[in-house]
Amino acid sequence: MMKHLKLNFWILALFTALFISCNDDDDDASAEPDTIEFAAAPSSSLITTGTVDVITENTVRYHTINFTDAPYTVTVVETENNIVIVDLGPAPDFAVELEAYVDAINKPGAVIITHNHGDHYGGAGNFTDLDFYAESTVADQLNNTDDFTALYPNAVTGVSGSQTIGDLDFSFDKVSNAETGENGYIYNEEHKVLFSGDLIYNLAHIYLREYTPNEGEDEVDNWIAGLNVLKTNFSDYNHVFVGHNGSRSDIASAIDENIEYLENAQAIIKGTQTITGGETATTHQQVIDELQVLYPTYKEGGLLLSLPDAFFPGDPGADWF
Repeated sequence: MMKHLKLNFWILALFTALFISCNDDDDDASAEPDTIEFAAAPSSSLITTGTVDVITENTVRYHTINFTDAPYTVTVVETENNIVIVDLGPAPDFAVELEAYVDAINKPGAVIITHNHGDHYGGAGNFTDLDFYAESTVADQLNNTDDFTALYPNAVTGVSGSQTIGDLDFSFDKVSNAETGENGYIYNEEHKVLFSGDLIYNLAHIYLREYTPNEGEDEVDNWIAGLNVLKTNFSDYNHVFVGHNGSRSDIASAIDENIEYLENAQAIIKGTQTITGGETATTHQQVIDELQVLYPTYKEGGLLLSLPDAFFPGDPGADWF
């Protein structure tokens, strides 16, 4: 009797071990790979109008492409099987080279546009074979903007909340009445990356053309409030990819820099902060000159577009005074 019990015990133990082993094999087979062996990145020589920075992580690779003449930035997010292009920069030369770079990656793709400014969708005409996505209110703006629809005749898909695009889940949100009317931003929780569009600039002068301090709601106040939300929600993220001048890993510091810049610009324009020499600014040029004194190493990010005649002869410039 004792021998029989011992035999049954060992048979049960053997069966249990085999069952666990089979389940482990199934789990291993279905598990996502810990790393991906990406092919060599396309040659940076394809981008003669700018520079390329590549960040490779275990299962995702980021190609940040910066236009040389002004720091317009495009980010290509590459996974094992797909790419997602965040913004498209200006056109035409930059778009042609961006298209060549994307073609060299040679994976199916999609496009996300952060907001309705031409320097973020100018290259759309070179990517009409791809699906476009944007935060829902931004998508409505794009779909009703003649300059955009002339480049991209298909409908942009509006997203409220989250959307799987390629291999990744992207969450879409916005800040209203800041740099422009609707400022979309996108994030991926899995890889802890934020795509801020023009809500965050990286060591570049901020575009203030749409700031209208004398018309009720103060866009800079809204912008700073939005930045504080981003700081609370994303300071622990690994990267922020911005609309102008690349990316940062020290996200809280980058946001603080933008808040300081905006506070200085707001005070100079409103006359609560004097400029060099002790006087109060009364012209666009004085505001711009003072910001360039305060931030002498910053790249040109659109500040000069606030000047009179910036867009067309007779253009009055930003409505600051």
